[in-house]
Amino acid sequence: MKRLSEIQVLVVDIDGTITDEKGFLDVRAVEKIRELERTGVMVSLASGNALPVTKALSTYIGATGPVIAESGCVVEILGNIRIYGDPRHPREALTRLKALYGNRIRESWSNPYRHVDIAIKPTLPKDYVEKIVDEYEDLMVIDSKFAYHIHPKDIDKGFALLVVSELLNLPTGYIAAIGDSELDIPLLEKAGYGVAVDNSPRELKEIADYVTEGRYADGFIEFAEVLIKEKKKGLKK
Repeated sequence: MKRLSEIQVLVVDIDGTITDEKGFLDVRAVEKIRELERTGVMVSLASGNALPVTKALSTYIGATGPVIAESGCVVEILGNIRIYGDPRHPREALTRLKALYGNRIRESWSNPYRHVDIAIKPTLPKDYVEKIVDEYEDLMVIDSKFAYHIHPKDIDKGFALLVVSELLNLPTGYIAAIGDSELDIPLLEKAGYGVAVDNSPRELKEIADYVTEGRYADGFIEFAEVLIKEKKKGLKK
């Protein structure tokens, strides 16, 4: 694990990490992301959302790092899009679910813009969805709190962090990550320095190197200020 002053990239989950409890983006977090960038820390957004959403947010708030979308299935850098996972089985599973449950299956509006991962609204119990999806050896169901995702196994945000490391030719020890949910566990496990905001589940906090006192965006801002302070100390040496 590198010292904070040596961190060059910070991978940031979006929902629950730079938003408030209602899911609204915190403008103070945006300001801290821009300050991190000015201090020499490249910020990379990571989300379960579709690439157009995550990329647009990244561009407008000034985060210059690679974009991780669909919980790791898509990584974009400088217009180059890398796709991981076979989209055929998620779409096939969706078709079967629709045939079985009809209009009880409600797709996310973002599905037409997704490359691999398929999102459906949690309008029926998760185990109903898992009953079909579990028939595919290469698929699993992810509960993002906002939707059920029909998602390829062995591809997650941690996998994507390794891709980012390769694309930037930067060892993972120089990459920090911050998140708030069980979906961020692989991300923190692969990062050189892992941070959990206080609204995170116990499982994420247990593997984090730093747990913030603040919740949601307050927690992100708290750690961002610590990182900025350490980077500035390092620059003075």
